[in-house]
Amino acid sequence: MRNEYLYDLYRIAFLSVKQKCTNGVTNAAKPALVIAVIEGIAAGEIKNNQIRFQEIEARYISQLEEWQPERTPLKYPFYHLEGDGFWHLKWKISAPEKRISPSAKYLRDNIDYAYFDNALWDILQDEGARKGYIEAITMYFKKAK
Repeated sequence: MRNEYLYDLYRIAFLSVKQKCTNGVTNAAKPALVIAVIEGIAAGEIKNNQIRFQEIEARYISQLEEWQPERTPLKYPFYHLEGDGFWHLKWKISAPEKRISPSAKYLRDNIDYAYFDNALWDILQDEGARKGYIEAITMYFKKAK
């Protein structure tokens, strides 16, 4: 049985991600990445709470194309989503000073993988929870456009 309080906590966290806004246009890279990861979990491509940069890139690009014409490189949401609290980066060595804009090569060379909070990972093993999150994110962010 799913813990509805935790489910709602993460639903609100997903809907509260900080987004870049330029000239009144909000960038959908973070919501697109979250949906791409959730779909990757559903497809069995993401296992053991290890989200690898190279393995999520194609799914992210495909998802982002449905949201906006601007192709925001994966390096930005992959790195900056960490500031939203539920996404973490597993560094190959200790985490360096915060960088404003690391390159994709830097991320591939220095990060093993990204991962969700363990409680969120557990929730995402449930098909109904995954569908609920995707629906909430899609309705909220596409409506805001």
